[in-house]
Amino acid sequence: MPFRNAPPQYLDLFVRQCALFAPILSWQDVAPTPTQEDDASDANAGIALDHNLRITGAHLLWYLRTPPWLEKLSRAEAEAAVAAHIKNIATFYRGRVFSWNVVNEAIEPPQKDPDGLPHEGLRMDSPLVRALGTDFFASAFLNARAADPAALLLYNEYDLELDNAWQQARRDALFRLLDRLQKANAPIDGVGLQSHLKLRQFGDFHEKLYRQFLHDIAVRGLKIVITELDVDDRGSTAEIPPRDKAIADVYASFLAVALDEPAVCALVTWGICDPYSWYNSTWFHEFARPDHVPQRPLLYDAEFKPKPSYFAVLNALQQAPKRASSAAQSLLIKK
Repeated sequence: MPFRNAPPQYLDLFVRQCALFAPILSWQDVAPTPTQEDDASDANAGIALDHNLRITGAHLLWYLRTPPWLEKLSRAEAEAAVAAHIKNIATFYRGRVFSWNVVNEAIEPPQKDPDGLPHEGLRMDSPLVRALGTDFFASAFLNARAADPAALLLYNEYDLELDNAWQQARRDALFRLLDRLQKANAPIDGVGLQSHLKLRQFGDFHEKLYRQFLHDIAVRGLKIVITELDVDDRGSTAEIPPRDKAIADVYASFLAVALDEPAVCALVTWGICDPYSWYNSTWFHEFARPDHVPQRPLLYDAEFKPKPSYFAVLNALQQAPKRASSAAQSLLIKK
């Protein structure tokens, strides 16, 4: 929801409650042609920065928002274009960024390379892989570090929380990628865990397994950012009080584990008010509830009033081990 199109209470609530803002600064949007890039084009980012908030989570490279002209370039031209994009956008926002998602969602097991062999669980149908091959990760982090030395550089991924075969394969692929990056001396600082939780599947969330997963990231010397936290409430009753309690219980159970890991240095919610959640967007019909009532996945309702989820998150932050920086206990809204 663009700030300029929202009720005044929306921006006011955001400024009071949040320390960070995650704009969608996708390469496709800021660079419609190889010779045209406008990194100042996101009005919401400008408004957030005007209110002394910092940027987080913007994807430097994401297979879904890669400009179509990239695949028309030669390999050398594509490598130069990627380096130039990262330099341009990271330099433009330098000094105002908490973290960059240098690469977003590059894992998709099981997939195979052109020879039909398993390829470490990477997303082989990506335009980035088609243009650059599978070894672009380290150079992307090197370019990001050169352009913005102070920002936290993350690899960001989804579907890593649950105890099932699909998500275990994704966790295994993540660790293969992290180990590859560290072996190549890529300047990766941490991992972004999207954490789009699903009420109807949360029975597969097992505290011991997730706690070990976070520890296995931390022992590699990496920070962890919860980057896109929300709760898909499909499968719950339409009645608001029991539905809100069930959602709040998911937040509480998840954060009791996640925030207990000292490597978790920031918490990002993927929105702040229910009506503006991507789950209620007309662009994402697949998230519509069968009973056609709007989802209630976030911390505030349509009247900008805090819900049980807000108090669950607040309590989890208050009970968590203290971090050195107050930025570790920030809430974030996306546009």
